[in-house]
Amino acid sequence: MKNNLTPRYLVILVILGWSFYTLWPSIRYQTLSPEDKESLREQGKLSKIESRVIRQGLDLKGGMFIALEADIPALVKNLATNRNEKFDNLLSEITYDFKSDQSVNFFDIFKNKVQNSNIKIVRYFHEYGSNLEDIIIALEEETEDSINRVLEILQNRIDQFGVAEPTIQKQGKYRILVELAGVQDSDRARALLQSTALLEFYLVKNSAATNEIIVQLDNILKKAVSSEDLENLISESDIDNETNNKNQSSNDNVTTVDEIFGETGLAISDSSEVISDLAIDSPLQSLIEFVQGDMVVKSKNLYATQKLLSEEGAKLKLKSSNGQFLFSNNSEQLGSSGEYFRLYYLESLPELTGGVVEKAKANLGSLGGGSAGMPVVSLDMNSEGAKTWSRVTGANIGQRIAIVLDNKVHMAPNIREKIPGGRTQIEGFADINEAKDIAIILRAGALPAPVNIVEERTVGPSLGADSISKGQKSILIGLVIVFVFMLIYYKASGAIANFALIWNIVLILAVLSSLGATLTLPGIAGLILTVGMCIDSNVIIFERIREELSKGKTPKSAIEAGYNRAITTIIDANLTTVIASLVLYQFGTGPIKGFATVLFWGILISMFTAVYVTRTIFYTITKKSIKTLSI
Repeated sequence: MKNNLTPRYLVILVILGWSFYTLWPSIRYQTLSPEDKESLREQGKLSKIESRVIRQGLDLKGGMFIALEADIPALVKNLATNRNEKFDNLLSEITYDFKSDQSVNFFDIFKNKVQNSNIKIVRYFHEYGSNLEDIIIALEEETEDSINRVLEILQNRIDQFGVAEPTIQKQGKYRILVELAGVQDSDRARALLQSTALLEFYLVKNSAATNEIIVQLDNILKKAVSSEDLENLISESDIDNETNNKNQSSNDNVTTVDEIFGETGLAISDSSEVISDLAIDSPLQSLIEFVQGDMVVKSKNLYATQKLLSEEGAKLKLKSSNGQFLFSNNSEQLGSSGEYFRLYYLESLPELTGGVVEKAKANLGSLGGGSAGMPVVSLDMNSEGAKTWSRVTGANIGQRIAIVLDNKVHMAPNIREKIPGGRTQIEGFADINEAKDIAIILRAGALPAPVNIVEERTVGPSLGADSISKGQKSILIGLVIVFVFMLIYYKASGAIANFALIWNIVLILAVLSSLGATLTLPGIAGLILTVGMCIDSNVIIFERIREELSKGKTPKSAIEAGYNRAITTIIDANLTTVIASLVLYQFGTGPIKGFATVLFWGILISMFTAVYVTRTIFYTITKKSIKTLSI
């Protein structure tokens, strides 16, 4: 018997405190009114709360489920060169056989059809190999790469759509499953998913034009927006001139582009720096800081800045000035000041689009050049793009050009010299993986593989609310029945088991919240299942204690022996279920993963509460000698 229970008490109190700390954002979020949420969003606080709440899946919140399939025959057709009627007829036969039986691999059909024909396939795919085997391997790699590009585009699009916790995943080789919880505008979502992401190249306006437009926008905004609204928007802004000056004087952050692009550095004059007591008179400037001359906005002020720029007067002014403001695609940590997004003032019309990019490949720089051994991205443009690119770079040496995908700036290097031939090499990446990611983004401007919607389901909010209501009702009914049974059958010991059961549920929800997991209807089923598993463990322990008491042992001895005998059985019984849950998580999709997640953690937590928490309670009760035990 344990004499010193203090460590056990400390462990339980720490876990209990962590549980309520983790669940508090979810509790708070559920009590917020729409007005409160809008106010917190304007202050930049809502996203932090939302990141810590237990998210609801499609079947609970309502929304859309869409299954997309890449058109592989169309991809292969686009990759072929020197196509003729003979090749098109063969590809039509392959496509017909593939669509008739999609259980067969497309490239197996392709290989058999080519071998049984008199077509010299190398004629059409000479860039991919000198024989059929090499060509098929290369085409399969291109297919996989195209699916990855589609995934990248869908993620960018859905992020802009504003869907919380979307599910985007591959199924098999050619299908992509998308779940958009809370989305009811099916037409907009469908257009969003099937449209092609557009890569664009914009010139960055100079510092004088940037300063001038910011001043003009501030003059418009302070008249169009009330002082109260401005104060709400900038209430959370951290305005510090000294920090701005320090950041502006630093020259550490440089974007390098070997031989083609130069140093990144937009030298904005000191006149655009923010002074705290001018925040109301200069609302836009109050949210902008500077790092090496680049405009940056704190992550928490992103929404407020976007809202100011979306004011009707500001939009009209930007339109008349032939300019636009765009943010960087990702935030970045700048020193100890926190997370920031870069802000760029660009021309309103692109110099050219991603449709001109034929190839984008990540590799290591060749020997003999300044980028030898360094990760680079090589771009190849078509003839039209090469001509335009040569003209643009030749006429704008020393200026910056922004690479934009889905209205987000991925990089904005300086043009160092005229670039003829449509070939461009970009360097300055941290590692080869970053270069590969940029290459995927650049290639994503023109999708080689069209995607078709093969399945679509819409779950209405009322149906989702009904699922939540029934799920809550089933949990409550199950808990009441279990509580009553344990109290009647095991008396006071049953009350201890019921307390452990409540603990079990609280800890599961806390773990789900900390993991950022999504609760689905199957997840609720997993939660109910763990209720039974938790009680089952307690039943095994109590029956072992009863057996020891029947042998004439004292309550203390019976409890000690009962737990020692039961623990092996409990672990063995739950281990198989844990393994099953891991298999479901690894190979399942969507809701199945949600069920597996809840089941896995529910079993582990149930063992903890049954073996550790209840044992601590029994130790506390029997710390002093007792003659009987209510069990």
